[in-house]
Amino acid sequence: MFNRNVARTTTFRLTGALGGAFALGVLLLLGSVYLETTQYLSNRVDSILQVEMQQLSASTPDKVLRIVREKAVHDPILGLGLFDPAGGYIAGETILTPADMPVDGLPRNFAARRGAPPHRALASRLPWGQILVVQRDASQFLEIRHIIIGAVVWSGVVILIMGALLAFVLSLPSLRRVQAMQAASDAIGAGDLGVRLPVNGSGDELDELAQMVNRMVDEVERLMTQARTVGESVAHELRTPLTRLRATLDHAAQSVDPEDETAALLEKCVVETDGVMARFQALLRIAALEARSRESGIGAASLSDIMEQLAELYEPLAAEREIVLSKAIAPGVAVRADGELMFEAVSNLIDNALKFTPAGGDVFLGLSMTGDGAQVEVRDNGQGIAAAELPLVTRRLFRSQAAVKVPGFGLGLSLVAAVAALHRFPLFIEDAGPGVRVRIVCARPAPATPLRPSRP
Repeated sequence: MFNRNVARTTTFRLTGALGGAFALGVLLLLGSVYLETTQYLSNRVDSILQVEMQQLSASTPDKVLRIVREKAVHDPILGLGLFDPAGGYIAGETILTPADMPVDGLPRNFAARRGAPPHRALASRLPWGQILVVQRDASQFLEIRHIIIGAVVWSGVVILIMGALLAFVLSLPSLRRVQAMQAASDAIGAGDLGVRLPVNGSGDELDELAQMVNRMVDEVERLMTQARTVGESVAHELRTPLTRLRATLDHAAQSVDPEDETAALLEKCVVETDGVMARFQALLRIAALEARSRESGIGAASLSDIMEQLAELYEPLAAEREIVLSKAIAPGVAVRADGELMFEAVSNLIDNALKFTPAGGDVFLGLSMTGDGAQVEVRDNGQGIAAAELPLVTRRLFRSQAAVKVPGFGLGLSLVAAVAALHRFPLFIEDAGPGVRVRIVCARPAPATPLRPSRP
């Protein structure tokens, strides 16, 4: 389909420029042919008129009279008219009279009149005083002009149309390649480093660009894999000694008199060790989600059931913290997703909302159908997130400045972002003024759909 994307391609513009230059060249060529032809025909007619006038001027009055009368009968193209010195008609067949033109011997064009075709004519005074008018039918001359002008116009139009069509046809393959490269780039930008820009082996500039970008993505993937592998290895390697350390500390705490200060210190060490182990467990969980197959475990999942279960699960906790937990859950909403992961992601959102909402506050759970698909919403009216920190909250271990006094590891939203990215569901984290509004649009978009925290 012809659209602005085709018109923006370099191929289209170059082909269009070449077609335009070719059309201009043809127009200039035909224009020069037109000018040369009309000039030649005009000079040819003038030469005939002037030669005829010269020959008759060199004759005798009787011979001129006889020739004028014969021409009137036998030559319908060349007309002769003989007039007395005062302009009165003597003989001949002409449309023009001395009153219609200067008697100076110069040829001129005269428009059609009285149903007769246009003529080119001249008038001159003969040596004995009479006036001779010589005229020639110019209709053929004008027809040739019209033919040449028509050829110039139509050839220019046809060349421009053919050039535009050729530019369109030649631009389509390049546009398809650019669109495929754009889709691959969007997928890479969304975090799928296994995607590469397509290369068709032609060796053109697009292939060179794709190969260069692919080498860059290879290196980025290598570095990120190396960094992730190191982190996962550290987490795996430290899990066992941390478990042993925790068991040792717990055993030591039980061996000490509960009234001793050492017991309290050991208990605090156990709690801190549990926190470190929880952090490692969350990091390993996020890494497992990111390394998981894109379609693994995805099937029909009832979001309505999931949201109802979560609302029922968190109602006692909300009541305990004196927070109003309200809901607006549309029934019968199902999407293609991993139900367990969606349960885990929304659970993290509710847990965060309850954690950062003070007593007397409100937390809202919503599920609705929008033009983009099913929308899961968790909104609170708590302390909120600074505008500058909104794009950063999905990073691992990032904690808002306003949340440093609240227990947590800064991994909850990272896990939510990993689940959303796994399903290719857009994630929106927005200022609710006050509080925070988090939305997951549960559609099944194209792979290039990015995960992007944003403000409304």
